[in-house]
Amino acid sequence: MKQFLLQPTYIKFKQPFLAALLIACCTFFIIPKSMAQQAGVFYTVTGNGLKDTSYLFGTYHLIKSSYLENKTAVQHAFNKAKGIVVETIIDSSQLMAANAKGLLQKKELKGLLGNHFADTLDAELKGSIGAGLDQFNSLKPMTVMITLSLVQLMKDNAAVMNGYSGSALDVSFAENGKAAGKIITPLETIFEQMDFLFNSLSDEQQAEYLKLFIRNKSENTKMGNELLQAYLDNDLAAMHRVYEKGINISGDMEFLVTGRNNNWMKVLPGLMKNQSQFIAVGALHLCGKTGLVDQLQQMGFKVTAINL
Repeated sequence: MKQFLLQPTYIKFKQPFLAALLIACCTFFIIPKSMAQQAGVFYTVTGNGLKDTSYLFGTYHLIKSSYLENKTAVQHAFNKAKGIVVETIIDSSQLMAANAKGLLQKKELKGLLGNHFADTLDAELKGSIGAGLDQFNSLKPMTVMITLSLVQLMKDNAAVMNGYSGSALDVSFAENGKAAGKIITPLETIFEQMDFLFNSLSDEQQAEYLKLFIRNKSENTKMGNELLQAYLDNDLAAMHRVYEKGINISGDMEFLVTGRNNNWMKVLPGLMKNQSQFIAVGALHLCGKTGLVDQLQQMGFKVTAINL
């Protein structure tokens, strides 16, 4: 995970936590309903008038860049591509304003949850994070849900996560591409990502999702761990099975994938026709009938899975 300063009067995290928070929803909570049985997370994109090969790589936003040390095919593709496409670029000057998207504007979290569940959440926060509900009371329910999920995932998988070093995968692609003189294209601004995450659902809907998450904490924790392992195994079919187990308890936030994929597909074909691109987005954006792999194929591109 990466660092994040949530808000100076609340819980302070180190700066890399933001990249995780921005897109953890696409890693833990969002799994498209119609995920195809596709080979893995790395593809070449050719045909349909492309002058050169482009590449599509699915990331896991919390894994650090040394994960790629033995992924020579990915390294070769990154070096060959003239342009790098990422979900967003983290601009430290915009962090405070972007973080404000995760704040409740009028309604306190306690009021949204009701007294009984507020007490339950208070105990959960103190046990997991060591800070009670009073310190989260002005935050959106989605912020609390993601924070609890990330903290638990990192506790359960500390040995694996600590085995990698460097920047987060997505951040490293942008940083290394810039250093190599490549053109870096973000698909979204940080503000757009935060709007998708924190403003697509009403505060009341988010509160219901948070209740579901807490009530099914053990199942959700298990699914988060299984999803990480499926990524490490380069197995999107396994990710789909995790979704099938959790669809009835996690809440439907597929809009965070489908809507964004459709927006991205308005610009990706033109970028690839202009020059070779290395496209790095969350792995679950590749899957299903609305995923980038299927949409590119429907447009006439040849999308070929490459072994890691």
